Amino acid sequence: MIEFFKTQHLIEEMVSERIVPGVNYAFIKEKQVFSSTVGFASLMPDVKQLSPFALYDLASLTKVLGTTNVFLKLKENGKLNFTEPLKQFIPEFKDERVRLSHLLTHTSGIRGWIPNRDQLSASELLKAIISLPVTDEFETKMRYADTNFILLGLVLEKIYGLPVQDVITKEIILPAQLKETTFHPNPTDCVPTAFTEDGNLLQGVVHDPKARVLGKYCGSAGLFANLEDLIKMTQAYLGLRDDVFPLKQDTLASLFQIKTTKKVHPRSWGWDLRFDPMDQHPLIFHTGFTGTFILIDRLNQTAMIVLTNRIHPSGHNQVFLAMREKIVNTFLKENIYKN
Repeated sequence: MIEFFKTQHLIEEMVSERIVPGVNYAFIKEKQVFSSTVGFASLMPDVKQLSPFALYDLASLTKVLGTTNVFLKLKENGKLNFTEPLKQFIPEFKDERVRLSHLLTHTSGIRGWIPNRDQLSASELLKAIISLPVTDEFETKMRYADTNFILLGLVLEKIYGLPVQDVITKEIILPAQLKETTFHPNPTDCVPTAFTEDGNLLQGVVHDPKARVLGKYCGSAGLFANLEDLIKMTQAYLGLRDDVFPLKQDTLASLFQIKTTKKVHPRSWGWDLRFDPMDQHPLIFHTGFTGTFILIDRLNQTAMIVLTNRIHPSGHNQVFLAMREKIVNTFLKENIYKN
């Protein structure tokens, strides 16, 4: 039986304590799946009940479920090994040290402020990102940044001759027959996120401002999906399904390994890592700004998927971040006894 009672209580407490309007969540243990829907899809302008089938703006989960998986497929097919310099694909990028592996692990050191970022056109924004400097954090610090995956999206565009979101759709989503996973959702099927500054409610439109500007050229955000499709994908990462991703199980299993150097925060390709409190084996973990997160333990054959619209209606919700950490740590503790 699936018994994550304390974790389940904390997840549902987010709704009862009004930290989030509603939540769709699931626990997986081997062939068992427990899923539940609690609360509301929206509070403003109208209160609407949450559907188990609602689509969520996955935000940065796009990085791992989409962009990273395309790179894994290229690596599996012998077309890349991640040691290639970024400059090989984007000659305008000045620093020859930065390799695909640095972008995939957020250790590129690329950072900097882009003036008037949200007022730039797509081409202006991409040019500004390509021109960002490599700082002294190169290889010495893991600093999570959308920039890395926007650049990776441009690499895929060079390889395939298509915008990154079209590549993800063609190479990952369509072969997996993920019918509710899309960059172009029906807005009425989607849980709304925040109101924009001009008072418009974002529903079925990506929340991230850079992703809205870049559109199909954004490899860091933009994907929408429902709980059912995310359960299928998670089962693939657990090794329980071979009919979802066009990837070998050895490739998926390799994600549960540290790809950064010892002195740097541990990450895998795309994914962050958490560690079992008992024997320290790695679990893959990723979050989305909108209030989504997934934690997967391939060794114990367990996982947790949590989907909320934590930025509805205001866009500001720091309490959620502390609660998310508490939920993750509670799951890790309860997960020890599920062998």
